[in-house]
Amino acid sequence: MKKLCVFLLLLTVVFLGCSGGGGGGGSAGGGDKQYEIVMVVKLEGVAWFDSTRVGMTRFNDAHSDVNAYQIGASTADPAAQVALVNDLIAKGVDAILVVPNDPASLVPAFRNARSQGIKVLTHEAGTQSDADYDVEAFDNTAYGAHMMDVMAEWMGGQGVWQPFVGFLTSPTHNQWVDGEEAQAKAKYPGLSLAQERIEEHEDQQMAYQRAMELLQANPNVKALMGSAMSTMPGVARAITERGLIGRVAAFGTCLPSVAGDYLENGAAISLHFWVPADAAYATADAALKALKGETIGNGTNLGAKGYESVTIQNNEHGVPVLYGAAWVDVNKGNLDEWKNPDGSYKL
Repeated sequence: MKKLCVFLLLLTVVFLGCSGGGGGGGSAGGGDKQYEIVMVVKLEGVAWFDSTRVGMTRFNDAHSDVNAYQIGASTADPAAQVALVNDLIAKGVDAILVVPNDPASLVPAFRNARSQGIKVLTHEAGTQSDADYDVEAFDNTAYGAHMMDVMAEWMGGQGVWQPFVGFLTSPTHNQWVDGEEAQAKAKYPGLSLAQERIEEHEDQQMAYQRAMELLQANPNVKALMGSAMSTMPGVARAITERGLIGRVAAFGTCLPSVAGDYLENGAAISLHFWVPADAAYATADAALKALKGETIGNGTNLGAKGYESVTIQNNEHGVPVLYGAAWVDVNKGNLDEWKNPDGSYKL
């Protein structure tokens, strides 16, 4: 009987030693909680979300108690994004971070996730409902107003311009255009719109085609303002092919690696962005703080450049929105700052 008790005691010790907790991304010794934090982007295979993956990897490497990574669909399809979120809920991850294609379509999944204790955070979705937090690089209306100021200066405060958005349901794209239009109305009475916002489905070829159609139908257009990263290279290509460099120019949100060549040939004048890797890191940091029950408020440091002292304001749905101060302007004059010694782009 004594031998049997000893055997059972040893078996118990072995079982407990082999059954430590933690996700699949590494070990957290001593029984520490291993938090699984997953970012779901709009689509994979584009430079912008290649950069967010860098941020998630950097965050994962910096935290021994975290398994952080990124997933995304091959197309910017809201239904595909919802399916990925539902898969993560079924898996039982600790936090889901989403850059939404269509915020409304995600609401049922978000409600389900939160009912199961999963933290839900968004980025580029300041009007999102049913999330724990949204993280923004900056105030979106102010960012739009800033881009309008840059464009209006090049136009001399006179002429016809055209805004593009990825989708008419994309919250941040439309907030930027709201800011652009409000700034034009307030400061630049000599500017006028060619037509309502053009939707290009975050597709560079579609942006090119719709810009070609616009320039054919509206020869007085002087500036095309993009919101999706796909817009500027598409419309700048159209400007170049139609021989309009110097008379028409592209502006808007993009990365140097995607549109830098068009800054150099003059089809684009100024591009604006925030560093996606930093935004991903900051969003993951907010998620980890929330999981650990830490207070997030004005002045909180989310560990990334431009997010060292965020401000916080609830949106119309009561979701706390965390604002950084992280926009960047790049033009032909400072483009070299975004190049490596071999001439390749840093971002």
